Amino acid sequence: MKQIAIVYGNEENIEGINYIEGTLNEIFRDYINITRYYLVKLTENQIISADVILLNGEKLLHAIKPHVAETSNLIVLTKSINKSHLPELLRIPKGTDVLLVNDTPNSTMDTLLLFYKLGILHFNLIPYDETTPDAYKGIEFAITTGESHLVPSYINCIIDIGYRKIGFDTLMKLMHMLDLNNEAVNQKLIQYLNTVADPNMDSHTNYMESYIKNLILKELSSDSGLAFLAFDSSGNLLFENDRARQIFDQSIPDFLIGEDEKNMLVTIDHTNYLMDRTSIGVAGQRMGCMVSLKEEEEIRKNELSLNRKLKEKGIYAKYHFADIISNTEIMKGCIATAKKAALSDYTILLQGESGTGKELFAQSIHNYSHRSNNPFIAINCAALPESLLESELFGYVPGSFTGAQKKGKAGLFEQAHTGTIFLDEIGDISPGLQSRLLRVLQEKQIMRIGSDKIIDIDVRIITATNRNLHKMVIDGEFREDLFYRLSVLPITLPPLRARKADIIPLFRHFVGEDFHITDEQAAYLQNYDWPGNVRELENASVYLSVLGEFPSFRETGSLADFSFQTEYAQAEDVQAESSTFSICSREQVEYHILKHIQERTLNGLSAGRAEIVHYLRAEGFLLSENKIRTILMEMSMQGMLRISRGRSGPVLTETGIARLKELLLIMQSTHLQKAR
Repeated sequence: MKQIAIVYGNEENIEGINYIEGTLNEIFRDYINITRYYLVKLTENQIISADVILLNGEKLLHAIKPHVAETSNLIVLTKSINKSHLPELLRIPKGTDVLLVNDTPNSTMDTLLLFYKLGILHFNLIPYDETTPDAYKGIEFAITTGESHLVPSYINCIIDIGYRKIGFDTLMKLMHMLDLNNEAVNQKLIQYLNTVADPNMDSHTNYMESYIKNLILKELSSDSGLAFLAFDSSGNLLFENDRARQIFDQSIPDFLIGEDEKNMLVTIDHTNYLMDRTSIGVAGQRMGCMVSLKEEEEIRKNELSLNRKLKEKGIYAKYHFADIISNTEIMKGCIATAKKAALSDYTILLQGESGTGKELFAQSIHNYSHRSNNPFIAINCAALPESLLESELFGYVPGSFTGAQKKGKAGLFEQAHTGTIFLDEIGDISPGLQSRLLRVLQEKQIMRIGSDKIIDIDVRIITATNRNLHKMVIDGEFREDLFYRLSVLPITLPPLRARKADIIPLFRHFVGEDFHITDEQAAYLQNYDWPGNVRELENASVYLSVLGEFPSFRETGSLADFSFQTEYAQAEDVQAESSTFSICSREQVEYHILKHIQERTLNGLSAGRAEIVHYLRAEGFLLSENKIRTILMEMSMQGMLRISRGRSGPVLTETGIARLKELLLIMQSTHLQKAR
């Protein structure tokens, strides 16, 4: 128990004395013993001994010196008022004379000074002199500190602010001098802080900020699972979290303090930990160090938890080679080659027409490799504008460009660390990005946009394209050195027309084994060349499953060019389309198309004509694919869209984004007019 001696001038105001000691016992309960002294009763040679000596007023400082062995543990008790009385005090009219009544002239002057320190100056405080009680007639207001019985009877409005509270700075000094800076005491101080109006508000703010920061640090260090300690330059312990206290319940070993170290294996009580030790310095001078330890078993648990969460987030590969449906020798050969390639860490280039299953192969390769328990991240390089693609791949630091997140962002290469990144449509990246990607392949390092810090990465890269990269190299459209870096292990996937024996098994897989197709339909499927390959075949199966009819193909077209033999392709549909346009403006249709393309692009998805038709139907616009094709071509000619070959679909240009914003304002204005 800590010993506190409180020295009062005399014992005249015993209620005020009990109030002071009651406050101290409430805050420091179970930690202190209080001994009361009165200056007038101290004998000549009496010495007061305690951990802290509290003086009830500055006037006691000189008189107490003969009665203390030292003065370093003296604290003058400061006073304040209860915050709850401030509104009543502030309602006193400006310029009003107010009588200030206390039990002694000294107390009255102390209270007067406190009001000035608090900045309550809008009325005139007049100290009360009990020897001339009739001298204050005409004054309507009086303020007293628990001495209402002393106020003259002719005063109409009495504001009793009660006994003055102990100043917060006094309590802070007590806490530190008694070494009672613990959670229980801090919680009591926080509660007390909300009740007191103190002149030194800066100390309140600093204390609150410090307390909150320490609380956050404690919570973060506890939640991390780390044992965390901080030492000064002499090796004295400054901070330790709960986990550290559990490990070092007796004493802290000397080996924790030393030079900087990362991932050092240490054994404590037969348990292995990985230890990091980092210097704390100012202006090149070492001021101490921070030490963190993580239990080996906890690291393994976290790795398993991370892999599970990656799967929940979708940063994983769900397909395996067993999911590839094929009975043809050409595909079996591709799978065998891919399995051999998967066992290495070399870069793989998957080549083939759109819809041949390049991403399916990429995921299967990852799951067949030693990286299968780590992240798999895929991105379509043709689906994003160059600036956005670069920031997605490499990340950026705070403030690196307009619109950047305040905290910066880790790029996909960083997120794929220890795993695989799949770059689809690699033939569509710009020369600038080709140079940056070449550096990644050569150095296994990246830099975030706006940063000069190099980040080491361990990533297996798989790329894919439906373009002829070799011809692009000859034509000067693709870097030759990058091409050879990417095609270390090239695998070319055959189009569906080269493995026609797989068409019916794939189609049955899409529609379900219970779905019946005629021999004539089966022959028709096998005789078609499927320029859209497996993706087009799947779309045809969806058409048949949903509409119950089989589409008829144009001789040179793909599924996107079906001449559907349904009522939708009849004259009634044309009339419906015309009526739709008569009700809905071209601007409405244009707005919804641009908005949908932008949303799909930001989510890494493409927006084909058939998909746009389906979306517009849900929005109440009945338009054919031919009409959508016409609108898209017009938008492209006006510079609003960039339409690439392959399956990347249309992408908004800066002109298109500006047009979308303009249309949004038009839509909002129209909505407001209708609402009125």
